[in-house]
Amino acid sequence: MVAVWFLILDTARGQMFFTPSLLGSAIFLAQSPDKVVSINPYIIFAYTGLHGVLFLIAGLVIARMFSIFEHNPQFGIVILLLFLLFESILFSAAAAIFPNLIGTVGAVAVACGNLFAAIAMFAFLIRRHPAALNQLRLAWQEP
Repeated sequence: MVAVWFLILDTARGQMFFTPSLLGSAIFLAQSPDKVVSINPYIIFAYTGLHGVLFLIAGLVIARMFSIFEHNPQFGIVILLLFLLFESILFSAAAAIFPNLIGTVGAVAVACGNLFAAIAMFAFLIRRHPAALNQLRLAWQEP
């Protein structure tokens, strides 16, 4: 979902695939964001692979946590707090390690992309674990 969001933004700006090229150049080549002016297909491929592997690992962890939540709805608050902590750490680390990167990509664009991804993951997990939503409703109605 994040990739689609940035593809739309990059296309609207007239530089398709610029964001993954920018992020990959910063990560793999240690280039300053203001120095990245062209789109490198090899960097895009490498960054997409890294992003895919990290997303797969995070997805497996979240899916496991969600299955725990399905049987123990109180665990939902733990998932929510861990999600907020994870997002804060990633955003802060990116701002600290690559200070100009957030400004170049756009803080609002990054926040929106992460929000869209979270919504998509939650919708997917709710479809796969319908009992979890029922448990959440029951937990919410308890006195």
